[in-house]
Amino acid sequence: MKNRIYFFANFGDWSKIPFGGGEVGNRRTLALLKKLNYDIVLIPKYIRVNDHSLINSIELLFKIISNIFLFAKTLINGQRKGAIVHIAGFYGIMIYFEYLLIAIAKVLHYKVIYEMRGGGANKYYEEGHFLYKFFFKRAIRRSDEIFSQGKENFSLIKKIDTNKRIFYYPNYVQGDFYPQQYPQKPKDKINLIYFGRLSKMKNTDIVINTFILLAKEYNNVYLEIIGNSESQFYTDYIKSKIKESNLESRINILPACNHKELKKHLVDKSFYIFPSKEPREGHSNALTEAMAWGLIPITTSQGFNRSVIENDSLIVEKLDVKCFVNKIKYIIDNDLIEQFSYNSYNRVLSNYTDEIVLEKLKEEYDFLFNVKFTS
Repeated sequence: MKNRIYFFANFGDWSKIPFGGGEVGNRRTLALLKKLNYDIVLIPKYIRVNDHSLINSIELLFKIISNIFLFAKTLINGQRKGAIVHIAGFYGIMIYFEYLLIAIAKVLHYKVIYEMRGGGANKYYEEGHFLYKFFFKRAIRRSDEIFSQGKENFSLIKKIDTNKRIFYYPNYVQGDFYPQQYPQKPKDKINLIYFGRLSKMKNTDIVINTFILLAKEYNNVYLEIIGNSESQFYTDYIKSKIKESNLESRINILPACNHKELKKHLVDKSFYIFPSKEPREGHSNALTEAMAWGLIPITTSQGFNRSVIENDSLIVEKLDVKCFVNKIKYIIDNDLIEQFSYNSYNRVLSNYTDEIVLEKLKEEYDFLFNVKFTS
């Protein structure tokens, strides 16, 4: 009998482009699981609603109830021997729903992997009320293993269950995206870029202001911004900042593009500015994609940025424009662009490619099926 994985995750609407890093990550996990030569049974999470109006809230409630019944029915009729239930979760407000799924799987005598995607676990736990902490701890303890997207979660997990096995399961860069050789950066220009959602939470205005200060000292610095805005108001605000700077000829703003096009924009860039304070920031796909093309990330410590980059000199401890400027100035003035750029490229190729993550995932699942879950 072939070993089987029941994979519960939020894949979104398959007929549409995935919404956010969660759906992207889950679809990528599915692609990897299919390469492991196991029998994969999908249990898709309900598709989100557009807003929380009364009608949509009622619709959401029915979706959740139906999803729970689908999950239970699939497992009741499924094979227990040589099977693992893999639940991709996001804790936070979803912890009650996710714990219920874990409990159902355990009652039905399945082995359970609880995958913690996204960031903010420590903050949710520290600020959570009694019920949240109770169900989060139960979710950790009742799961047979935890997959964590970030190393920053490890201490919290071990605090709850010192013997819990944790598998580090980060996001990765796909093989057809990153260059096989280090992409040399231009010597006569210093190109900065931000790509991703244009929003207040992502602090895109800090990117603009950082560039403006740098441009006053270096006449060979240029900025490119790629992404769609969360609102017309914010778009207008960004454009007004650029107009006031009188640096429009050195700033290029483009709409979001596909990965094939994105590569063309990354090849000649030296710095990726990422001032996100998004509460649920986890392992940013944009961060590793930028690093894969040799971009030097200057970021906040939000989410899992620190452990992914593994270079504190590139982490801004305070959300202040001058802090970003000083980090970049130090690298430029000390002629460190090539060194830091190569380190970024090598960091990804040594840790965050699809081949590396696939091999580690295969080793972990082989261990679970052939060693841990046989006793």
